[in-house]
Amino acid sequence: MSPTRPNIPRNRRWATALAGAAITASGIFGAAAMAAPQQDTIPSVAVSSGRLNTLVAAVKAAGLAEALSGEGPFTVFAPTDDAFALLGNETLSELLTEEGRPTLARILKHHVVAGRFEARDLVGREGIETLAGTTLPLAATRGRLLVDEAVVETADIGASNGIVHIIDRVLVPAREVRPAEALLEFAVQRGAPLFNEGNIDGCAAIYATALDAIALVGDFGLDENGRANLTKSLAEIAKEPSSRERSWAYRRIIDGIFAGEMTMQTTSATPAPASRSGFAPRGNLIFGFDDAQDGQRWQTVLDGVMGGRSTGEISQKDGVVIFDGATSLQNNGGFSSMRAGIPEGLFDGADAIRLVVKGDGRDYKIGASAGGNQRAGGYWKTFPTTKDTWTEIIMPVADLERQFMGQRLNGTASPGDIRALQIYIYDKKAGPFRIEIESIEAVSTSTNETFDA
Repeated sequence: MSPTRPNIPRNRRWATALAGAAITASGIFGAAAMAAPQQDTIPSVAVSSGRLNTLVAAVKAAGLAEALSGEGPFTVFAPTDDAFALLGNETLSELLTEEGRPTLARILKHHVVAGRFEARDLVGREGIETLAGTTLPLAATRGRLLVDEAVVETADIGASNGIVHIIDRVLVPAREVRPAEALLEFAVQRGAPLFNEGNIDGCAAIYATALDAIALVGDFGLDENGRANLTKSLAEIAKEPSSRERSWAYRRIIDGIFAGEMTMQTTSATPAPASRSGFAPRGNLIFGFDDAQDGQRWQTVLDGVMGGRSTGEISQKDGVVIFDGATSLQNNGGFSSMRAGIPEGLFDGADAIRLVVKGDGRDYKIGASAGGNQRAGGYWKTFPTTKDTWTEIIMPVADLERQFMGQRLNGTASPGDIRALQIYIYDKKAGPFRIEIESIEAVSTSTNETFDA
């Protein structure tokens, strides 16, 4: 299926190395409402804070320190060192490579807004546009200002060229849509309805035309070898007499491109990896976890945002993603979760979420969010697990219960509106937890075979 990130203790060695690389540019944000002297620019306010060394280093590494010292004004949402540590060593190291620096720069720009916006200016707004061209959802609840998934810990720290708000989480923007993806999204929007209405030949023709364009034209991100591999795959598929089989073969390639498998080394005829759980695939794959990118798209959100003490980490091994840690009931806590955004339209044509999981006997929750602001309320439903046993969970989207801040609300989720998925451990029990997930699919509970648009 088409797609678009773990609570790890702070790595002091990594943060120190970063700081050493960037301390020459004076800092980036302040640490408390006591505010640095007004004559200091944004990139000089932070060094004095002592809490933003990783951010300072990242800004320097991305080549943005000079820009943030400019006239502005800018509003910066500044993640703390502890917030960066939540990303994990591997992710941080990748961002510092030559290949990763464009992504690092985009993530940092996702935290910067043109103009000077105090907290009072942000309250009441649904969102605000960043220098990355993205939109940050905003919400205010129970005296807290929320910026997407982050809580503003300290607001309104003044600088000569703007203002800084310190937040407790690094905000990761959605993946940029590549030209090939834009073309293929258009093809799927046109082809899938034809398939579902019985015009299988028409669907196959649309998919083939779009993939032919990517193979023939050099403007879609494939190098010469990638285009040659794609051309070879398309020639093999064209020999298949069944238009239904051709449609599914083309769709598997399309989904591979969405998943970032741009080299096209694998033809459509290659079977999917054998199921470790014994449950065969039956729907449109959203997360399969044989690809490392699927695991990297998930991130943890813990009760620490509300003062709790629960932990949680995400790891990936042998085609499964593992979410483990411990829940604590201290400070009214008790939950740990893993979350990932998904592109628009993955659930079109489906009415249920299918998970293949191996748990520890505790109850978990599957959650879904509609729209960009996951804090505006979500849809949850509990599912049981059997200790050390692979289990198939099929959760109709209509059965998910709308909740916000622990309160039940009216309303149901529409499959086509789902933009994020979550797995929660929130059973009001303290102790260790562990759940392994082999796959997450969008499925239809009807007997008709359909494409999602």
